[in-house]
Amino acid sequence: MRGLEQQTSIYAAGVSGSRTDAMMLEERAREAMSPEAFAYVAGGAGAGATIRANRAAFDRSRIVPRMLRDERTSLPIVLKGILHADDARRAADEGIDGVVVSNHGGRQVDGAIATLDALPGVVAAVDGRIPVLFDSGIRSGADVFKALALGARAVLLGRPYVYGLALAGETGVREAVTNFLADFDLTMGLAGCASVAEIGPEALTAAP
Repeated sequence: MRGLEQQTSIYAAGVSGSRTDAMMLEERAREAMSPEAFAYVAGGAGAGATIRANRAAFDRSRIVPRMLRDERTSLPIVLKGILHADDARRAADEGIDGVVVSNHGGRQVDGAIATLDALPGVVAAVDGRIPVLFDSGIRSGADVFKALALGARAVLLGRPYVYGLALAGETGVREAVTNFLADFDLTMGLAGCASVAEIGPEALTAAP
């Protein structure tokens, strides 16, 4: 079993609650190996600075997935999964009705660019021709505010509403969304914005 079939089986296992990743593999190997053998395989020179540097170097670089499609339909098309400015520009050129900046909640490419980092480039590329929506990583009203400030027309909620559904069904979803709206209203007011139209990049500054 290779490629897509293997990935499908891994995804199915994850849905059922099983984990399949390098960290889990290392944890299971630690249990199966003698302490001496595991220390030799997993250990590094000195205090392990080089091992940490290897990991940090990988974490500093982000993959930018690409995706476009050639099919046509008479229905409006909002293209989700846009992370690269060229894809956004082509989507607008081809008459796509809108794009969603999304890395699918981090589910597809491990080490992909963060959606908030990709957003400004996508917004600049479409230059107001089509709406840009934002998905992936929204966990608070402040997150909504930041996405709008960087040019998103609206945001999508993924995991939070599912958690609300799991806790209290329809009531849980309603409460989760209401809490997001309240947090967003508070953030907007404290940032000195009387309306969504007043939210812009000048409301943000880079963290030190």
